[in-house]
Amino acid sequence: MLAGRSSGPLGAYTSYLSESGERLTVEEAMSALRRGEFRAESRAIPSFGIGARPVWLHLPLDNPSATAQSLQLALGKPWIERLDVYFLRDGRLEKQWLSGDSAERVQAPGVGYLFPLQLPAGRSEILIRAESAEPLVVEIALLSADGIAEQERWAHYRHGLLYGFLLAFIFYNTMLYLGLRDRSNICYATYLLSYIVLSLIYTGHVNAWLWLEQEAIQRYGISVMMVLFSSTGFLFACRFLQLEEHAPVVRCWVVRISIAAICLVTLAVALGSQEGAVWVAFHYMVIFTVGMVYLGLVTVSHGERAGRYFLSAAICSMFGVALTLFSVWGFIPVNVLTFHGVEVGLALEATLFSLALASRVRKQEDARRIAEQLSRVDALTGLSNRRAFCEDAAGIWRTATRHGRPLSVIMLDLDYFKAVNDRFGHPVGDLALVQVGRLVAQCCREGDRVARWGGEEFVFLLPETTLAQACLFAERLRCAVEHCRLSTGSQTIGLSVSLGAAERRQHRSIDELLCEADQKLYEAKRQGRNRVAPAIAAPEMVDA
Repeated sequence: MLAGRSSGPLGAYTSYLSESGERLTVEEAMSALRRGEFRAESRAIPSFGIGARPVWLHLPLDNPSATAQSLQLALGKPWIERLDVYFLRDGRLEKQWLSGDSAERVQAPGVGYLFPLQLPAGRSEILIRAESAEPLVVEIALLSADGIAEQERWAHYRHGLLYGFLLAFIFYNTMLYLGLRDRSNICYATYLLSYIVLSLIYTGHVNAWLWLEQEAIQRYGISVMMVLFSSTGFLFACRFLQLEEHAPVVRCWVVRISIAAICLVTLAVALGSQEGAVWVAFHYMVIFTVGMVYLGLVTVSHGERAGRYFLSAAICSMFGVALTLFSVWGFIPVNVLTFHGVEVGLALEATLFSLALASRVRKQEDARRIAEQLSRVDALTGLSNRRAFCEDAAGIWRTATRHGRPLSVIMLDLDYFKAVNDRFGHPVGDLALVQVGRLVAQCCREGDRVARWGGEEFVFLLPETTLAQACLFAERLRCAVEHCRLSTGSQTIGLSVSLGAAERRQHRSIDELLCEADQKLYEAKRQGRNRVAPAIAAPEMVDA
């Protein structure tokens, strides 16, 4: 017996009877109640699972005041197909309403279907017949106008916070996709968007705003969106975890299961089987939540760092979805925590997935930076390569010509390098190049540029350096190499180099300056090798 009013769920005050055969009339239901065939309900929010038989619920009321009270009876969840509500006093039917997904509806999203109730003084009772192919969850509450406004306000706050949070991630991942062209980002944005649409349907917002006359969408919208949500989640996982590389067989099965679920739910809709669509959607979502955790475990087993974030996110989502699924399925009680578990789980999942995506972007950026660095470095000597030298030289050349500053170039070539390779083998030749590369790097100043030009040739770009200074520098390099000895087991090899130097004067480009230095290098070779050209014996050069 209920005295007065209550803003909380009233399921524990009810008793219920499941129809076992033909549809009962209200008189037959009342007769069954008097015979004691109704069973007491202990749950605050009764949940009878998926595909349950239609259920009758009886709620006794007692208004102890002397005047009637104006209340609203809030019933069910937005997906309930049909609600027949009967108000009785002294065993006589005084008023009845028909509502639900397939009938004329008066619905407040986040609250339920509303029925105006003028509760007279004394005792009365309500009989409710609920029917649905989807989870049969019958939440019952008696609310004042202020109570309805409060519940709607909190529902708007809760969903506004969740949708805003998810929309921010959708925008963030869309921008990442436009910038990086990584399909993982757009797949994840689609996955989140599909959940928002699903949530708007099962909370009743879309039904109240758009689909008042679309019975087919009302009946199949939740099932279809559950399948699409799970499928886009699997698509994101395949792209993000790169299953085609790490686990192609697993990816193949994920694709097959997703295609099968989409085909089955499409077939159920085409055949007009709402029960079939619901069965496919809920079982596929169970496979999805467990499958995402399995995919995370597979990726972690392959040593992928992002897989750890993915696995944590999948576990959070699995627990959240499991709470909601099992509550509406009737396995565990329906309450605020269990019914909204999927929302909490998805919020945590979105946060962790974003960390995983950020980790992957960071990894890709590191790989790109390393690749860019490697593309500018000679793999053997560790010096800059020809490409990097030309890129750096262009800016130094422009600065020197703009301000009229001295700039010199030196070309260096190992003498008789082919003979070293032929006599001692290419590994020894490589060792000679490494040794020379180490010496030239040690001799350079901070602002100089040195690179392996190709083969056994090295090039130097010396800002703020005249020809005389460049020749002196080249002579120091020649002496350093000449005194270097290369050990090859039982033998010691001596090395020598020839160098050519040139200074910027009337040259029109850096290429012309390099060409002149190269000509001086060949002049040094013609003069007998192991020398610098032009020679530094000229008095004006020594004085410099």
